[in-house]
Order: sequence, then structure tokens, then C-alpha cells
Amino acid sequence: MDSSENVQEFYNACTEMSKAKFILADAKISKILKCIISSTDLVDAVADCLNGFNFANEFSKIQVKNDLKRVHIILPNDPKKLVAVVFSILSEMDSHRLDLHSFIFDYFGGNGETLLESYDRFVAGMIIPFRDALCELVGVDFGEAEENIEADDIQQQYPLEDVDIENMRPDHSVEEVYDDSSSSYGEVVESFFEDIRVILNQIKDTVNMDSRVRADRKDELNITIDALLIAINYKNLKILNALMISLNYLLHPVRSVRFYNMELQNRLAKFYSDIY
Repeated sequence: MDSSENVQEFYNACTEMSKAKFILADAKISKILKCIISSTDLVDAVADCLNGFNFANEFSKIQVKNDLKRVHIILPNDPKKLVAVVFSILSEMDSHRLDLHSFIFDYFGGNGETLLESYDRFVAGMIIPFRDALCELVGVDFGEAEENIEADDIQQQYPLEDVDIENMRPDHSVEEVYDDSSSSYGEVVESFFEDIRVILNQIKDTVNMDSRVRADRKDELNITIDALLIAINYKNLKILNALMISLNYLLHPVRSVRFYNMELQNRLAKFYSDIY
């Protein structure tokens, strides 16, 4: 594969983040970095940007307080400095020295925005400028050839809300509450349970790696999540809803999973909005 095709892959990987689900953002960042490594032109450009670059100093410079005394990221105008600082941030995220979800909340949210709105601001304010600046440095412009994205193709925005799980008619099965003989029914159900499975596994992994969570709470969370995964296998809404009440209680004091928990609530709200 020639270099221009590798650069195109990098461009596409960055663009895909605007359409990707928040819970898959970690994987998308890894893909972006792999695309860079696979291109000699991109590697050379990034290496040139990093020459003499001090991440700690430059990172402190791009943190700007707004009128509400909240810190936000303002990227430098210089394309080389922009590429260097964003590449360094993404590398820190990929190596888990910097937590992606906390970063998004701290620098692109916190003013009443929903989780998805904060994520979109992160992509628009950091990933897309990084994409364009790096492509500019290697002398490639995909802007005019970029496929137009229809509004219906962009990930739907759903405001974060507290889900009243106890009043979600848990005595009904999926088939009873969503009577639709078309193939779209199966797709809706499969997508819902698969998304919940992914989020629960993310929560489980994060909790088990969090040294601040007590051992007894970890045990309770692992048992509850394992039971939820079994309920998902059987597509049993009654058991899932009952266990969600327990899971919400157990997760409440666990700060490291707050983003996953908000995403879980958003996905549940969307599903029940669709089927009732």
C-alpha cells in the first residue's frame, strides 16, 4: 500500500470518530495512531513536530480558563505545535497514562453538556484540527473529496437523564412490549443488548483496575455484572431491570466509571423510548 493510501486511512480514521459511539472511542484512538505508524510520511511529519517539543510545557499553555473559571483546551495556531500536542495527548490516552473519559469531562464538558455533547466537542475541537493539520504538513488535502455526511447518518444525540428503571414495566418480555414483525425489530433488540454488554464489560474492567474501590464492593459489582450478562444472553428484560437497580446503587460512589454509567443510562433510555 502506498503512502497516499495510508494517509487516506489516517484521515478516514479521524473522521470516523465523529460517527463512532463514545464507548468505542478508545479503540478509535488506537486506530488513528496505528494509521500514523503505518505511513512513512506521517511518521516523518510527526517526528519533525516533536523535535524539541516539551509536552508538559505546551500542555499547560493550551489550558485556558473561561469566565466561569473552568479550564478548556485551546489548541495552538501553529500546525506543528498543534500536531505535537495532540499526538502526545492521544499517545498518553492509548497507553492509559491519561484517562480519555476524565479528559473529555474536564476539558470539553462540565457546563451542563451531556456526555455525547462533550464527546462531540472533543472530536470537533481536537481530533478534526489534528487531522487537518497533519494532512496539511504532508501536503495532502482530502477536504474536497470528503464524503458528505447526511444528518441521519450522524450519531443521534440523546440528553442525559435519570432513568426510572423501577417503572419500566419489567414484567414484560421484549416481544410483549415491542410487537413488530419486521426485521428491524431484531436489529433493535440485538443492537441494544450488544451495546449494554460492551458497556458492562467496560465497567467491570475499570472497577477491577481501580485500587480505590473496596474489595467487597468489587465482589458485589462483579457478581451483579456477571448476572446482568447472563440476563443479556437470554434477553430477559425482567431480570435485567431488577439487576440494574442494584448496579446503580453499587456504582454510585465509584467515580472512575461515571462516564460508562451515564452512557448506560442513555442507552437504556433510548431503548425504552423506542419500544414503548
